[in-house]
Amino acid sequence: MPRHDASELAIRLGREAEAVCRHYLSSGHRAGRYWLVGDVQNTPGRSMFVRLTGPESGKGAAG
Repeated sequence: MPRHDASELAIRLGREAEAVCRHYLSSGHRAGRYWLVGDVQNTPGRSMFVRLTGPESGKGAAG
């Protein structure tokens, strides 16, 4: 099994951000570039967000 460092994991998760949110934060929904959900306990609401898209490099990039 290959070893992966944290930056590679961040890049891979970033590429599949919406799928990860749909699985783990299923009470939320997409709103533009963000996934909105109540909290990390998967409570319905809009208090927490995950940015689904962002720059490939530079400030705010995955990795």
